[in-house]
Amino acid sequence: MTVKDVVQRTGLTSAAVYKRIKAKGVKLDAIKDKKTGRFTPDGERLIIELFDLDNAPEQAEKGQEKPVDNQVEKLTTRVAELTTEVEKLTTRVELLTSERDNLRATLEREQQLHAMTLTKLLPSGEPGEKGRFRAAWDALRGRR
Repeated sequence: MTVKDVVQRTGLTSAAVYKRIKAKGVKLDAIKDKKTGRFTPDGERLIIELFDLDNAPEQAEKGQEKPVDNQVEKLTTRVAELTTEVEKLTTRVELLTSERDNLRATLEREQQLHAMTLTKLLPSGEPGEKGRFRAAWDALRGRR
């Protein structure tokens, strides 16, 4: 067992592990092999007692589930919010598309009406014939 193993099993930082060993009054050199970096058999017993590692794997697993569950809940909530927003935007796009089509149809009708009005007001193009608009204009200016 190494310090890294203790960190993973307890969820503490390596600094916290070293501080707790130091607070117990144990010298690290006495419980750790310098060549391998592993705890000696006596050191492992001390570490297991000090950090209560018999129950630590269960605690570490439970501690990891909470953040994951929290993240899952947050993401599920966010997905629901985004789904609602997508539905609203889809409805808005449908309304705007309908409005655009209606405005296009209205524009076409107005253009046709304008063309018919101009046809009635302007001369037909035959020589000597004036449309009502041109005749009214000439009458206002005093021409005949």
